[in-house]
Amino acid sequence: MITSILIPTDFSPASWNATQVGIELYQHYKEASISFLHVYPDSSRYSGKELPNVTESQLQQFKERMNHLSQNLIDFSDDKIQNVVLTGNVEKTILQFIKDHQFDLVIVGINSNGSTNEIGSHTVKVIRESGVPVMIVPNRTSHGAIAS
Repeated sequence: MITSILIPTDFSPASWNATQVGIELYQHYKEASISFLHVYPDSSRYSGKELPNVTESQLQQFKERMNHLSQNLIDFSDDKIQNVVLTGNVEKTILQFIKDHQFDLVIVGINSNGSTNEIGSHTVKVIRESGVPVMIVPNRTSHGAIAS
């Protein structure tokens, strides 16, 4: 039985599709909780590419995007929905969040042209190291209601 779902998002079309699949699962498993996680990468991961440090204003903008995302999909008054914005190394932060909150399922979206080579490095690391099932949702996937 699925009781807790994590959907990491970067607001891309691929993560949007994963979000829709996650919402369908969330609505199917009435006791489940769902967490949306956006990780703003820190600049230490990108040698040679200087990324600005995230400001409090930017964090607030990400939080507003997360709230907007969930409000458009489901009743946001539901106390089983969590929107989280963190900064850090994307892979390490996602893996630590999974460990800290003991999720039953992680749902990630990937860009895909039908090739298995299109799975990104963040996704591969989460699959290998999370210790929980990871559902990969290609961006071109069509989906319907979850069957019982």
